[in-house]
Amino acid sequence: MRVSFLGAGAWGSTMGIMLSREGHDIRLWEIDSARVEKLGYTRRLPGVLPGTRIPSQLHYTSDIEEALAGADLLVLAVPCQALKATLKRLPRGYEPPRMVVSLIKGLERRTGFRPSQVWAGFFPRRPASVLSGPSIAIEVLHGHPTALVAAGEDKEAVKSIQRIFSFDNLRVYRSDDAVGVELGGALKNVIAVACGIAEGLGAGTNTRAALLSRGLAEITRLGEKLGAKARTFSGLAGWGDLVTTVWNPASRNHRVGLGLARGKNLEAILAELGMVAEGVETCRIAHKLGRMHAIEMPITEATYRVLFRGADPRKEITRLLSRSLKEEVW
Repeated sequence: MRVSFLGAGAWGSTMGIMLSREGHDIRLWEIDSARVEKLGYTRRLPGVLPGTRIPSQLHYTSDIEEALAGADLLVLAVPCQALKATLKRLPRGYEPPRMVVSLIKGLERRTGFRPSQVWAGFFPRRPASVLSGPSIAIEVLHGHPTALVAAGEDKEAVKSIQRIFSFDNLRVYRSDDAVGVELGGALKNVIAVACGIAEGLGAGTNTRAALLSRGLAEITRLGEKLGAKARTFSGLAGWGDLVTTVWNPASRNHRVGLGLARGKNLEAILAELGMVAEGVETCRIAHKLGRMHAIEMPITEATYRVLFRGADPRKEITRLLSRSLKEEVW
């Protein structure tokens, strides 16, 4: 197959490498032509996939028409906030292939839309499936056993995606809840920021376990209100992805929380990362959605105040602990 990627970051390149090992023809579009040129001769992504050499079978290009030509499968892998601008670059009259899958985790800043909803605004008759779950890119490349979940409106397309993206070390499950799969991948990043803050303040396993458990409860409440199924958040796209993001020291969202706890300002942290931390914008959106739908989300609220209101992280932890005593409910 010819597989075209919009986005050539860590996860897009990783999936491109994995598919190329299966003999597929891979084209990856990257907006930065200088970066594409550099990739062409170094064949390395040192700050993104350290120690990995990009196979010569992967073709990087900054020409979007070249990237899309003749694709049997289109993979959306740009940062969430760049998706709409990227889709506006598509050639006039472009007809996507039957199979379109989004690897994107996040919610659009202005609308709160999931990536598949952003895509549907451009191509309502060709819905995008989604592929998500606990997946550290470099671990997948190194052969670590990994499990993901695919979901979407077109059941046959989802089955095809399940088959195409299943490798020796990667197993893909199917789900009938695309809303929950996408929301799980987005909202868990907010809790990862909160856990990073707690760890940066010296909190131990007890604290992180509490934040994980109660964080999952509040994102499940919001998810259900937005049309997701509660059980999805107990699976790979919810609990599984949340645990991976919180416990992985390389997690960008976790590192944002650590930096905030150590007194750094948000702009400096993001500049230091040099990559997008989707949890920052997702927190802003989740906070807005929680209030709009009258959903109690104390951890998200506290994280929002630290990120955007300059609140003291220690005081926010104290505020969470001093809330009125109640029964544990989901």
